[in-house]
Amino acid sequence: MTDLFLRLVVGTRGVLYAAATEEHRWSDVGRKIAQIAVQKGWVPAVESYRSECGRGVARDSPGRVGEDTEVSVIVPTSLPIWDFIFDSDYSPLRRVHPTDLGAFVNAATAERIRYDEVKDYATYISTALVRDHGLQKGDTVAMFSPNTIWYPVALLATARAGGIVSGASPAYNVEEMSYALTTGKAKYLLTVPSSLAVAIPAAKNAGIPADRILLLEGEQDGYTNVQKLLEIGKEYGDDGQVSPFKFADEESNRDLCGFLSFSSGTTGLPKAEIAKEQVMITHHNVMAQCMQIQQIVPPDYKKTLAVLPLFHITGLVHLMHLPILLNTEVFMLPSFNMTSMLNTVVDNKITELLLVPPILVRLLQDPTAAKFDLSHVKTFTSGAAPMAEGFLQKLENRYPWTGFKQAYGMTESCSCITMHPFDKQSYQYAHHVGTIVANTEVKILDPKTGREMGYNELGEILARGPQVVMGYLDNVKATRETFDAEGWLHTGDIGFMDEEGFLTITDRIKEMIKVKGIGVSPAELEDLLLGRNDVADAAVTAIPDDYSGERPKAYVVLQSSEKERVGDGFGLVDIGRDIIEYVRAKKVRHKWIVEVEFVKEIPKSASGKILRRVLRDMEKKGTSGKRLVVRDERVKAKL
Repeated sequence: MTDLFLRLVVGTRGVLYAAATEEHRWSDVGRKIAQIAVQKGWVPAVESYRSECGRGVARDSPGRVGEDTEVSVIVPTSLPIWDFIFDSDYSPLRRVHPTDLGAFVNAATAERIRYDEVKDYATYISTALVRDHGLQKGDTVAMFSPNTIWYPVALLATARAGGIVSGASPAYNVEEMSYALTTGKAKYLLTVPSSLAVAIPAAKNAGIPADRILLLEGEQDGYTNVQKLLEIGKEYGDDGQVSPFKFADEESNRDLCGFLSFSSGTTGLPKAEIAKEQVMITHHNVMAQCMQIQQIVPPDYKKTLAVLPLFHITGLVHLMHLPILLNTEVFMLPSFNMTSMLNTVVDNKITELLLVPPILVRLLQDPTAAKFDLSHVKTFTSGAAPMAEGFLQKLENRYPWTGFKQAYGMTESCSCITMHPFDKQSYQYAHHVGTIVANTEVKILDPKTGREMGYNELGEILARGPQVVMGYLDNVKATRETFDAEGWLHTGDIGFMDEEGFLTITDRIKEMIKVKGIGVSPAELEDLLLGRNDVADAAVTAIPDDYSGERPKAYVVLQSSEKERVGDGFGLVDIGRDIIEYVRAKKVRHKWIVEVEFVKEIPKSASGKILRRVLRDMEKKGTSGKRLVVRDERVKAKL
């Protein structure tokens, strides 16, 4: 009877983890069930990381935030991602009737691919790729496309065959795409007809034969699309399908790369938006992150908006793998358009919107947004970059019935290190980036001395857990600089942890402005500026100063109504002077802004991070066209 009960628990829950109620009163029971399930052989070999994590109750160590009861997830170490998603007790396909399964949905055409169909289609496509196109275990398949419902199908087909998937921004030019293909050692390229003008020369530069350029959707003479691959694979019949990739006895899903994604975090950005390093992500990383997030998803979460790019780490985890595990519907848009996005949200009654800061800013600024009834929306979710308190206040004022959830992480942590639990998603907590997710440790170190910091003390954030990736492809030096010997990811972000376990990000180490040797946080000043009603967006960076070494300079985008009111002349100068005086009145002397430059937009990456390097380069080049800069002390305009 006991065995039957335990089998039912394992089978119906799908994921073996300690149930995280408010008091964690079931954690001991959950761990016991997991232990017995492993002993009985009902689940594959697993590794359970000790969890100093979760709701942020501190342990004795002064800078390390942990949990006084060990809430954890059990992450399989022998399962490939295909088995985890489709052929194990973790999968909804094992416990949900096919008619009740979720789907990837084209929001524009209503075309749907249900998750059991995803499995079938990916099986046929993987067979065609292996048998007809020579795909082998360890080969890299690059995906160069906007969002499409065939993207996850092709991605999972590649994973099923043991290939490595490398995502690339559809905005790349030939030079950037050539770099992405070459550094990722891609042997195949999946794209769409509209991107062939870039894909063809880039593939040639990277040594990829023309017959290995395949289309995710659409048709083009001379090129095979995945729909044709599906037909080819289906012709082999059930007995002729290639078997799914399996790990050898001596292998673990923690040790083999399954996905490549460009970093936008710790190693910096070269020109444009193409990042320097390809991050190696394992099947284990993705599975762990899915299980960590599964713990804190509200029970009524049934629909997902996929307007963020699938090539990004957020897309890989939260828009392609996690929805299958949660059995939610995913409504995909090829790219961001305010009207299309809000039509999708309203027509499908999507209650939680996963967005990035630039889209949230547009939501407040674009008059189009005011035409839509969003009264059904419960929560805005953001990540990629911290949100300023001034902006959060504006968001709450516009949509007072909503909550706000923020996540913090990076490509190197396979998305999230922290996230707001579903009972802490009011705007009261919105300026934090959440509490640490399951199986994760966080500590705060003094960047200079390495001392572990206490509560509310600023330092570099370090994280360790099963979602932390292998390292950087072919760059041992960068890997050693970012991941230490004990497995800690050095994020390069500055922040602090409070007594409740909430993490707050204040800046990046490399972005701190040094005024007479004192560190000044650009994010702190940006937050202050965004609290003004006349400021739509702002960025702060350093400019050289003979006396102080560096001084802060603000780049400001005015609200459109304010631009119309003052025009382009002395009215702008007056606003610039007022901004300078505003900061002087609010902040200590070394934080005073010395210059204000008015710009049309703040340069940002696709994920919403401010591209300060672009601003610094603009400053070095001097006047380029007509620029208006208001300077403190002399208070004069340079046109």
